This record gives sequence, C-alpha cells and structure tokens, in this order.
Amino acid sequence: MIRSRCSEQAIAEVGGWLEVEKVDPERIFAASGETTIRYKDVIHHLEQETPDGKLLLFAISRGRFMKKSRDQEMEELLQIIAPPPKPEKASAS
Repeated sequence: MIRSRCSEQAIAEVGGWLEVEKVDPERIFAASGETTIRYKDVIHHLEQETPDGKLLLFAISRGRFMKKSRDQEMEELLQIIAPPPKPEKASAS
C-alpha cells in the first residue's frame, strides 16, 4: 500500500508526540459517539488508511494549519505592539 506524503508527515508527527513529547499513549486523541481513538491507535489508523484514519489525517493537517495561522497572527500582533526600531539616519558631518 502506497501512502501519501501527507499520511507520512502525519505518522511522523504523531510518532514525535509519543516519543519526543512523551504524550501518554492511553490519552484520548478523539472521541465521537461511541468511538474513542487513543494516541496509541492513531498511527495504525493512518497506516491502514481506515475511514477513521482519513478523518484523523484531516484533523492533524487542520491542526497544523491552525497552529501556523495562530503563529502568524501572534507575530503580526507583536509587530503592532512593539514595532522594530526605525533605522537611524546617517548624520551629515
């Protein structure tokens, strides 16, 4: 089975959450109705490209997009609050 680049990126990201950030594998990643998906199961769903895996892939990519948007908004806000210093004019001597 050939996985998409997005799937590979999402699998790597979830792996990072589990290995680097030490997220508890038993922690609930998503729940809807009677369906509960724990962090330890996310990679399996992404690898197997299950219907739940496709939704998880969308959620992960959407979360990544939202984080970038928040980071950009924060950067813009910081520019308004504390604009960079204006360059000094060279004095004529």
